[in-house]
Amino acid sequence: MSLPIKPFFSIIIPALNEERFLPLLLADLVKQTIQDYEVIVVDGESTDKTVKKTQLFSQKLPSLTILTSKIRNVSVQRNLGADQAKGEYLLFNDADNRLPIYFLEGLRYQLRVKPYELFTCWFDPDSHTSSDKATATYMNMVIEAASLLNQPAAYGALIGCRRHIFKHVGGFNPEIGFAEDTEFVNRGYKRGHSFGVLHEPRFIYSFRRFRKFGKLRLIQKYAILNLKFLTNQKVDQKKEYPMGGGSLEQEIRFTTDLTKLIRQTFQKKGPSIKIADRLRALLSLEENQPLS
Repeated sequence: MSLPIKPFFSIIIPALNEERFLPLLLADLVKQTIQDYEVIVVDGESTDKTVKKTQLFSQKLPSLTILTSKIRNVSVQRNLGADQAKGEYLLFNDADNRLPIYFLEGLRYQLRVKPYELFTCWFDPDSHTSSDKATATYMNMVIEAASLLNQPAAYGALIGCRRHIFKHVGGFNPEIGFAEDTEFVNRGYKRGHSFGVLHEPRFIYSFRRFRKFGKLRLIQKYAILNLKFLTNQKVDQKKEYPMGGGSLEQEIRFTTDLTKLIRQTFQKKGPSIKIADRLRALLSLEENQPLS
């Protein structure tokens, strides 16, 4: 399929042994309501059929490029894809994301209304359970609060930025092994580039890693407790917060560090109360949303 000279999106997907999940994301991209994009898959020399299955989409997508990175590093692979990109916006996606058919059209509309130079999006969970929805809501609120506190943060599953500012920011830092996604957007923000958290459209975030390592229930519990905190509900520490959360905080250090910042801000008087009010309003809207 032919591609416009300059697509609106360059969708960059680092991959390593993703033969099961990547084809699902590529199939979602085929179904998008707009075709103003290119797809760049950067494979880390997978030992399964990731590349072979990706090649099957070469005639179905507007433009598909498959690159090979000899270095298995998500930041290296993202940077390699960015070097080849032609789009107005770079959109970094994890290989196990899922996208509603209207996602790119909705995102393009949002960026024309609010042309952020760096951004991330809220997400929905990859299941229909209320506990997973609570977890997703909590993670979305952490990102929201961090932005309101002028400490931009993002989960690496989906980050976007204008192509022309990517080099100015310096790309992703391959030397950072944890939260390189947040470090990237924070560095860009400190260099004067605008950052936004888009509530719609939402992508589908995979909880598979949490399930694999048996941490999902702990994260769900932590999410529910923090949502209670944000909405001024009483928590029975003995029954609802056993073990003091020590092992959990080690597992999700990124979110807990931001939660501490949020808690400290909420405890202050003055303008910070507006942040609490805004988050509570957003939570109220979320609670009234039916499970999809």
